[in-house]
Amino acid sequence: MRVTHYLRDAYDSLISSAKNTPLFIWIYLSFLVYMTRKITFRFGFTSKTKRVNGRFVVINSAEEVILESVLDTNKIDATFESVGGLEEQKRILTEHVKWPFIHSEMFGANSLRSYPKGVLLHGPPGTGKTLLVRALAKELNCTFINVKTDLLFSRWLGETEKNCAAVFSLAEKLSPTIIFIDEIDSLLGCRNSLDDGSRNHAKTIFMTSWDGITGIQGKVVVVGATNRLNSIDEAIRRRLPLQIEVPRPDPDTRKSILDILLRQDIKSTSEREAMLNYVVAKTDGYTGSDLSELCKAAALLTLREISDGGKFPDLGKRHFDEAFKRIKPSC
Repeated sequence: MRVTHYLRDAYDSLISSAKNTPLFIWIYLSFLVYMTRKITFRFGFTSKTKRVNGRFVVINSAEEVILESVLDTNKIDATFESVGGLEEQKRILTEHVKWPFIHSEMFGANSLRSYPKGVLLHGPPGTGKTLLVRALAKELNCTFINVKTDLLFSRWLGETEKNCAAVFSLAEKLSPTIIFIDEIDSLLGCRNSLDDGSRNHAKTIFMTSWDGITGIQGKVVVVGATNRLNSIDEAIRRRLPLQIEVPRPDPDTRKSILDILLRQDIKSTSEREAMLNYVVAKTDGYTGSDLSELCKAAALLTLREISDGGKFPDLGKRHFDEAFKRIKPSC
């Protein structure tokens, strides 16, 4: 009874003190608690739980920064089937990346069949390197981290190194994961005397963290893309042993790309075939991106001829002839 009486008195005293405490004190204490949580999380003393792509993961402050680069694969509309041409490149990615991800029991134990260490796609701008990687992520239905250089580098001492390490620690937590670095030469280019010490140290941390995920069962692969192959640091290229060229499309590839682009606007197979042959003959030197812009320009020109009833005219050669004047090969 004495214990119960003591607890009741303590409770009543606490309630009385709370009622007599000025409001500004409670506001101050609440703000103090809030800032304490923010500061301890910011400097890595605490962590938080967040929902990412349908699962809950515990992350630190650096990993929260990298979360901005995580894409929802459900919102990626590209698949290998929707990528025109590049059949050899798709086959290589299927054999070296897709198979190890899907048939994990066949890889890892045998040293000759191991998880891919890294993949480098190289070729002129606009040839579909990024599209290929997005389609690969969609095929695998895995986490896709599109690394953004501006998020990695920070003006605060030590933050860049933490962010570089966080790319891989987050990838492991969200595995299977593709870490994609577009224009990898801008992030991991050849070292020179103009680089400051922090940037070189960040590269070292990046490579060390990369080596740390090699061979784990978490299925994490790094894919880089560049149009300046010789500008990439040699140490990085050794970590990207599978190097796939993505060249400008040849006539057959251009026809395949155009067929996908025009499928919705020219329903008739015979009419589309005639249009494909006409456009292919006039697009030597065009990349996949150029062809996409060309078709958009031609489709836009049909708006000039909309009838009073609102019916779109058929996409014809005259529209492409005008579009050719506006859209030239980009390189």
